[in-house]
Amino acid sequence: MMPQGDANVRRPRRSLITFLWRFGLVVVLVLTGSLGGLGYTLLAPATYTATAYVLVVNGGSDQSGPAAVSFAQVFGRLAPLPETLEYSSLPLPRTPAGAIRKHVQASTSPDTPLIRITGSARTPADAAAYANAAADALVQYGTARRPDTGVRVALMNLAEPPATPSSPNLVLDVAVGTASGILLAGLGAALVSGRRGRGGTPGRDAAGHAPVPEPAPEPQPALERVDRVEVRP
Repeated sequence: MMPQGDANVRRPRRSLITFLWRFGLVVVLVLTGSLGGLGYTLLAPATYTATAYVLVVNGGSDQSGPAAVSFAQVFGRLAPLPETLEYSSLPLPRTPAGAIRKHVQASTSPDTPLIRITGSARTPADAAAYANAAADALVQYGTARRPDTGVRVALMNLAEPPATPSSPNLVLDVAVGTASGILLAGLGAALVSGRRGRGGTPGRDAAGHAPVPEPAPEPQPALERVDRVEVRP
């Protein structure tokens, strides 16, 4: 007879082994994703972003009419171009040739003539310098084209050096890594389940049910032996 103490020790161990056998891959993938997001947060260099705003105004009384919105869309696409940045009176940080688009981005709204110019860099001062130089360049460029466009480009506000980096973000990066691990675990589980469903189990059908045996044939009644009786006259 097994001692009671050994039974109590083996029962949790058996439960743990069963859990790891069923969900071990899922746990490994989720932990790998979370650790990957954490590692990116710790190892990736910090990036700072600063934002300046530019407004396009109609020349007439309607300051936010469709013409201003349309020209804001056009000016937003022109803002990161090197040809437009040459109009800036503010100095740009030293940038390798062809890399300016990594540091200056512009976005617009389909409803308002507002242009959002974002500068990104390794330091807060450079991030603000990129945004402000691009905003000033857009204002100077719009002023030079005003006789042709009929709209005025005005600076709403300059960018300030950010106090904290925009990336990496500990909570966001770990959450993205964990979500990726969960997605991979779900895909793996679906793949394994699909293979099992197609292969089936010996002695069972695709749905996992055992086949129903055919009924045995009913025994035929034995023919009675009839003795021949000779009838003599």
